[in-house]
Amino acid sequence: MKTPTRTPWLPLGITLLTAILSATAQAGPAVTSSDLVVEALQKNPEVRFYEAEIAAARGGRQTAGQLANPELNTEFGGMSLAQQKDGLVWRASILQVFDFPGRMSLRKAIADRDITLAELGLQQFRSQLANEVRARAGDVILLKRKEDAARSVRERLESLIEVLVQRDTGSVSALLERRILEATLLTSDRTLTDASKQVREATAALAVLCGRGPDQPIQLIGAFTSFPTVPHLESLKQQAAQSNFDLQQKRLNVAKQGLKIDLSKSDRWGNITFGPYMAGQHAGGTQIEGGFVVSIPLPLWNKNKGNIAAEEARTQQAEALLLATLRDLERDLAVARSAYLSELDALSRWRPESEKQFSDAAAEADRHYRLGAVPAATYVEMQRGYLDAMDSLIESRRNAWKHRMEIERLTGTSLTGESVTPRITHR
Repeated sequence: MKTPTRTPWLPLGITLLTAILSATAQAGPAVTSSDLVVEALQKNPEVRFYEAEIAAARGGRQTAGQLANPELNTEFGGMSLAQQKDGLVWRASILQVFDFPGRMSLRKAIADRDITLAELGLQQFRSQLANEVRARAGDVILLKRKEDAARSVRERLESLIEVLVQRDTGSVSALLERRILEATLLTSDRTLTDASKQVREATAALAVLCGRGPDQPIQLIGAFTSFPTVPHLESLKQQAAQSNFDLQQKRLNVAKQGLKIDLSKSDRWGNITFGPYMAGQHAGGTQIEGGFVVSIPLPLWNKNKGNIAAEEARTQQAEALLLATLRDLERDLAVARSAYLSELDALSRWRPESEKQFSDAAAEADRHYRLGAVPAATYVEMQRGYLDAMDSLIESRRNAWKHRMEIERLTGTSLTGESVTPRITHR
């Protein structure tokens, strides 16, 4: 009976397939930056903090519109009249405290501003979280391209050195060439290590933002780093004046302080107390009386001037903070826009095919060196030039992406339009 022949590569193939499937399952499905934004907004615990802040502000609004509970006052005693029978004396009243006219409306208006501020706080956090997720997702994509370039160079060098070891003829020139390539390999190891560390750090930060574990890999797909044209500075200022969250909050604080001044002025009149009363006595006969009680304080000495002055001072502080925020916003917009345009200017010098041409040139240098048509110095210089060019390109894109995200954060809106890298003539 013929013994069946075993296929030697079958167990190895099964092992590799299992490893690939395991790695794919661990990384999970590929996602876009928009998917990560949705995931981050759903899982980030700080969102619940701002939602609770809104609930607390709404509770304060409910309290501001409620009347104080009425007060029941009772008095009991006795009365003795000469040559008359002793008897009981009593008095009872139900008093309701009312705010001075307009004060409750002011408290409600202040509470409404608190609700709006809390809602703005939530919107600002959600917007900034989405902005940061998109920024880090683009950074991860660019850093991975840098890592891939460094890995391709290292693999070519390692493979070439193995070939040279097998071809070792013992000549001095062959030995020196091999040492040159080995030194270049060590340098490329350092470059690849640094690039891999950057990718892992950026991926861990992105994963934590999205509510994942810091060691959980993320598979990103889609275009992340597009660079549309940026509007003129005045247009950006106008947009930021309307939608910048810090500016909106400062304006609301100024309006809120104005209401607090009005409330402090009305506080000098105190509260109005009103309600019915009944009284009676049973000494020498029964007597019953009834009526109404009205009480209002007279602002003769305490006119609440201290609190009014304090609220006016806080209003001046709020106005100063508004002006400072506007000044800082205009400065940051000018800096971010100028930096963004500078990076676009640098990127505009790259032709669309340049990246592929450098990659092909590095691979071509490897092939021709193996054939003996290219010296070692040219080969090494080509590999270094490829890495340096890729590093320059990716860093320019990373910086441009960072400045774009900063402009969107400051204006509270997204830059729209197709990705371009125009030459800059006017700043």
